[in-house]
Amino acid sequence: MDEHREIELKLAASPEDLRRLRRHPLVQSLAQGRAVTQTLDSSYFDTEDHDLAGARFGLRIRRTGKRRVQTVKGERSASGGLFERSEFDVPVVSDEPDLQRIADADLRAQLVEITGGKPLVEIFRTQFRRTRRVLRKGETEWTLDIDEGDIIAAGRRAPVHEIELELREGEPEKLFEFALLLQEKLDVRPAARSKSHRGYALARGEGAAPVKTHRVRLDPDATLEEALAATLAQCLTHFDANADCACAGSDAEGVHQMRVGVRRARAALSLFEPLLPADRYRYFRAELRWLGREIGAARDLDVFLRGILADTVRYRAGDAALARLRGEAIALRGECYDSVRACVQSRRYARLVLELGGWIAARDWQESDPGEGAQWLSPARVFAEQELDRRHRKIVRLADRLDESDAARHAVRIAMKKLRYASEFFRDLHPGRGAKRFLRRVARVQSSLGRLNDVATAERILALLLARLGPERTRDHDRAAGFVEGWAAELAVEARRETTDTWERFTRARPFWL
Repeated sequence: MDEHREIELKLAASPEDLRRLRRHPLVQSLAQGRAVTQTLDSSYFDTEDHDLAGARFGLRIRRTGKRRVQTVKGERSASGGLFERSEFDVPVVSDEPDLQRIADADLRAQLVEITGGKPLVEIFRTQFRRTRRVLRKGETEWTLDIDEGDIIAAGRRAPVHEIELELREGEPEKLFEFALLLQEKLDVRPAARSKSHRGYALARGEGAAPVKTHRVRLDPDATLEEALAATLAQCLTHFDANADCACAGSDAEGVHQMRVGVRRARAALSLFEPLLPADRYRYFRAELRWLGREIGAARDLDVFLRGILADTVRYRAGDAALARLRGEAIALRGECYDSVRACVQSRRYARLVLELGGWIAARDWQESDPGEGAQWLSPARVFAEQELDRRHRKIVRLADRLDESDAARHAVRIAMKKLRYASEFFRDLHPGRGAKRFLRRVARVQSSLGRLNDVATAERILALLLARLGPERTRDHDRAAGFVEGWAAELAVEARRETTDTWERFTRARPFWL
């Protein structure tokens, strides 16, 4: 392995499970030598504007006894708790960072440019005890680090109860296999946020923040296997990075981004379905569908409360029956977020992330027939053009159904969403500005159809709210629901007009893959 390349799988666990891990029979059977325990005290530095973090770099000085080491980490990728970084260490004698001590001239120049001469200040610290064991199975060797302590920033503390599996030699998928074996007896789960991510959030006085998707980066001559691996990894990263924020429930964008990530993952599996092993495809599709259902209801309540219901309440201020419906909606939203937390904190969710992450790391989607492997080395561009063209033709055929019914419009909306995700996945295979223009027009149609879907969802939620009232339901409540439905109907008329306009623009857009 490259000496400057770090690959590690981070897992979170309770203090009790960390104690049980130390005595786990699997750990004992794979251990090479005795455990070593150290106290580690680290300071993380950046400019006051967090320029290094913005460029996805970390700079720290770690103190172990009298020894001090300055480390620069650059994040290459993070998916399902697996972090791949570049790492450059150099011994130092001071507690203050010195960029000139970095031996790699290109990296040194890059960091100097990023910081722009601004002073480097301590952003946060970590203090924890680390117990390390070296484990080996076959050709794969890794370290098992059990970390317990605190992250400290701006007078605040956040606990650290973490497991790090750092690869020394061998294949990354073996780390996932080991974690899945641990999960059979211990409640361990992938940690989507590193200590550094948590430290910066603590310094800003923030909890877990929502994370938007990043672009899938592909070379124009990428193989089919490279395209699938990059796409699935990006989708997994997206929804898992929002799990903590979705659990917190304080920012509605967390659940929204998590659901988008799940939908993108399902779309990616559907896109590549003809090439995937049937059993793995069915399993991941079913698990992602379960996850989507568990978090979908909370998102629907967020949209309803902040959209149609909020607009109606604003224009019917003082309506007691309407206020009661709103109170029921808030209560129902709270119950839905309880379900989100139970889902994300479940072993089922942790297992899904670990299994999907391990599948991606191993690229274990080739059939047992050796001849099937050749297709994965073919150009992704050929496959992309065929699939994009097929989805585009389907949407054109559905065009006449836009004015038929809500179900017909829903079918068009789903088809547009699949075309949009596939276009986003494959856009780098066709460089140029055409993809950006095309995607903008697809998104506008999808958005207007989405508003029509919000109206249909609002009607379903209203029925639930009235049913929750039970014997307390009165004519005033029915009348209040009628006001909400009336407001929704007005929005639907506007959304249909917008759909007609955006659809006409879409039909004039030239497919960027042609």
